[in-house]
This record gives sequence, structure tokens and C-alpha cells, in this order.
Amino acid sequence: MKILIDIDGCICKYPFKQLAKKHFNVDLNELAIYAYDLADVLGIADTAVNSMFKEQVFGKPIFIEDALATLQNWHNKHELVIYTNRTRYMSVVELTKWLTDNGIPFHGIDNVGCMPYDFCIDDSPAKLMKTNAKIKLLFNQPWNKKCLNITGQLKRVYSWQDINELVGVYEYV
Repeated sequence: MKILIDIDGCICKYPFKQLAKKHFNVDLNELAIYAYDLADVLGIADTAVNSMFKEQVFGKPIFIEDALATLQNWHNKHELVIYTNRTRYMSVVELTKWLTDNGIPFHGIDNVGCMPYDFCIDDSPAKLMKTNAKIKLLFNQPWNKKCLNITGQLKRVYSWQDINELVGVYEYV
């Protein structure tokens, strides 16, 4: 199967509380992040948030529980393609090096998501809906909890265990 996977918010998490304190001198509770766009949450320009993320994306990843183990298990079974906004901050060559240096298995990078995929895993409802994936898995995060999913095309998942079970169901179909 071909699986399209977002990095941030799905494979890796950001220490938002520490980043907001360091860059904006604000105490930010994770539950206060009600939208995917942190600039909207904080009421600041995108450029300020982009500066914060640019510094962070080159750093050492903080993996979401079971993400790396699942991807390592899938590496020889499925085609894993990375679908990320990180290419705003780093070139594809830099992203490839970062993924390799941090042991994140992948077979390719797709910045558009228009090729056909069996699954797409993302924490951004809008980005997920742009893909050409049969099954769109919305990785539950505070910023997407209020998504109404009016098309009914998004399947909310809460963990990599959930994802692994869903993919397992379709492996032999």
C-alpha cells in the first residue's frame, strides 16, 4: 500500500508551551491551541510563527508514541511517502538528510499529495482534504478537535496503535 504521512503533529510533536514562552514570552496551554494556524491562535503575523518553526524544524525530533516503531515495521511492507509543510523551511535535500539522520523510514517526499494513495495521515484537516487518498486519517490534536468534518471523509485517529490497526485491516483486502 501507498501511505502518505505528515511529520509534525503526526510523527513528531513540538514543545509548543516552551516555544511560545521562548519566542513570544507567553504561557500557552496546549488546550488554547484551537486552530491549526498558530498565528491565528496568538494573534500575530505568520512571519513571527514561521521564524519560530524555522529554528525548530532542524532540531532533534520528539517522536509521538509508537510512530517511529510503526514506520520501521511498515518500511518493508508499504510505500511510505512524506507529506509535510517543512519544505517551507528546508529544501527537499535538507529534509531527506534530516529524515535519514533521525532514523525516520521513508521512500519518497510528495509536497502536493495529488498522486493516488491508499492512506493519508495528517493533523491538518484542510491539508488532508487536498490529498488524493482513499482513506484520510485525521490525527487527533488540540488544534483540530473542533473540525466539523462536514464531508464525512475524515476518520479521526487518536494514536499510532489506532492507525496500525486500520492499516492492518486493509493490508489483505
